Amino acid sequence: MAYKTSVYIRRAEREDLDTVVQWMEDPDFSHFLYGEATRSPRRVREQIITMLGRSPGNTVPLGVYLIIDSTEFGPIGLISLNNISWRNRSLNIDAYVGKKNLRSGHLTGIGFFRATEYAFYELNMHRVNLFVYSFNSPSIRLVERSGAVRELTMKDHIVRDGKFYDLYGYGLLRPEFDKLHAEFMSRAPGYDLESNVRAWEEATRAKETPA
Repeated sequence: MAYKTSVYIRRAEREDLDTVVQWMEDPDFSHFLYGEATRSPRRVREQIITMLGRSPGNTVPLGVYLIIDSTEFGPIGLISLNNISWRNRSLNIDAYVGKKNLRSGHLTGIGFFRATEYAFYELNMHRVNLFVYSFNSPSIRLVERSGAVRELTMKDHIVRDGKFYDLYGYGLLRPEFDKLHAEFMSRAPGYDLESNVRAWEEATRAKETPA
């Protein structure tokens, strides 16, 4: 039986600006951001405009920004594929879910799986790096279920709510992800990225077609 889902990933567009800014201005959302949280609304907007802008045609992009979208819930979160090294075929994945009630559910897992699939099979990466704070238990479980290996621990790397927390660094290689991908494909035909793109296009056309 073909796998059905209401969750998709798509390229972030300028039309997503207000949604992403709203997420990043939420203290609960910024609590999980990698690095220092941007507090000024103006700086938040400038940062997002830069992120969602397009690179010139003759420039090799160093980052790709994706929206986790759902036909049921609308935009759910933001995925950043950044620090892309085309020569070394590696990049970092940062995933943030804007809707708090969905952060621990399977929708987040599907979005993360899609982004990782995109990194390996569309961008032809060999290695994906992931960084997670020690207080972020749902993300740690998700990353470790993907087959990623914890390769480093940076002690007391970040301060949140007046306390120091460690930063965990994970690495996932394409052969390791291939095994997970093959397992999903055997259990759920139609789970592949190409089928997901076709399903999103069909859902979008259906939404745009008047009843």
